[in-house]
Amino acid sequence: MTTDFSIGQLAQLFDIPVATLRYYDEIGLLTPARVNPHSHYRYYGTPQFERLSTIKYLRALGLPLATIADFFAARELSKLTSMLTTQQQQVEAQLRLLTAVQQRINTRLAQIKTAQSANFDVTECVTLPERAMVALRQPYRPQDDIELVIAKLRAQTGATNEIFLGKVALMLDQQAIQAGHFDRYAGICLLFEPGDTVPPHQEHLAAGSYAQRIFHGTHLDAPMQYRQLLADCRAHGWHVAGTAIETALIDYGITDQVAQSVTQIQLPIKA
Repeated sequence: MTTDFSIGQLAQLFDIPVATLRYYDEIGLLTPARVNPHSHYRYYGTPQFERLSTIKYLRALGLPLATIADFFAARELSKLTSMLTTQQQQVEAQLRLLTAVQQRINTRLAQIKTAQSANFDVTECVTLPERAMVALRQPYRPQDDIELVIAKLRAQTGATNEIFLGKVALMLDQQAIQAGHFDRYAGICLLFEPGDTVPPHQEHLAAGSYAQRIFHGTHLDAPMQYRQLLADCRAHGWHVAGTAIETALIDYGITDQVAQSVTQIQLPIKA
């Protein structure tokens, strides 16, 4: 004798909301064994148990309801294999995306930690690896609207899908540094991080030794920091060997409090 289970009992047995079971009925995915013509109560039997178990299993694999309904329309091993293979490919793509997101989060947390625990107003020699970037070389002054320049950088480099927050740096070339023109930037660049999609025509910042200085303030406060940076380089016998990269580690994109702004200068040097 077949035992009938109410929709509430089925929901409790399978830990699934009653509303979900009603929806499954509406779309024809899981119809009850019978419906009381007077009360319209739904009742289910053990055949529905097997089907619901399969639905829950396939949902746990991330398959959409439409795909599951298509499978039940003609249950075949080849269809299940094809369905799971497609889902496997989609999951692998999602994993790659999540890995990239995780790398970006780790990088941003490391940047914030650096900004909070740095040796401020101290010139240090650091060794940096080669870094991929794209650059827009045009004159820029701190008073200019950087968002317009960033938009132009996006368009010219094709980096339209990249997240620019925290990765845009100003470029101050060697001639401007030696002439003392510390607010006449040669352009801006986008530094790529782990997890970023790097365009095929990227450039690279050379690996090697850099004189680094981190300070509280914005790009407007950089000139006095460059003067001290150069004085410290002379004291240590370091020679300027290229374009300085100036990055806002914490700026208006992260905080409204200007006092919390932190900027980093990295100047390539040779002993």
